[in-house]
Amino acid sequence: MRLIATILLLASVGFSCSRLFVENDYKYTENFDKYNTYAFVDCERDTSYLCEDVQSAIERQMEARGYEFNAQKPNLLIHFSIYYDNLRYQGFDQPSLMNWVATQDDDFKYRPIKYELSKGTIMVSLLEADKGEIVWRGYATGIFNKKSKQNNYFKNVVRSIFDQYPLTTVKVKKIKKTADERI
Repeated sequence: MRLIATILLLASVGFSCSRLFVENDYKYTENFDKYNTYAFVDCERDTSYLCEDVQSAIERQMEARGYEFNAQKPNLLIHFSIYYDNLRYQGFDQPSLMNWVATQDDDFKYRPIKYELSKGTIMVSLLEADKGEIVWRGYATGIFNKKSKQNNYFKNVVRSIFDQYPLTTVKVKKIKKTADERI
């Protein structure tokens, strides 16, 4: 019995080490309905395919949400970084983004959380183009594992990050309109 428990414990530890940790933070004061175009801030280019794969995956996620690429006059600038080493990061415990967009409750407070992110983190930031301020940031850590050599792996990591940003250009306008009608 003890042997089975030990095997199960080791299996669960091994499994959890290969899992991604995905989270996001956002700025409460933003009206996400004013964003519909984007452009990229250059990735710190590395000599591998990684920046190109990640940028391509981000483009697919933005287009799937109704955002249009516009290099001349974007509403949002997208910056992403790939960290190869461990990283200390301060995030925030916040309600889901959809909940906040629907209620825009001013009573929500930023509750800081300190994270020790493991080796291999992709951080994607959406910045308001006019102000240069971050309005949303999503990140996944633990990206370099046994699965990272598989085809479409980084595309799936980026999709996991953007699962934390469920807004589409149409959905935000509908949520905003419904909330305004309740008032």
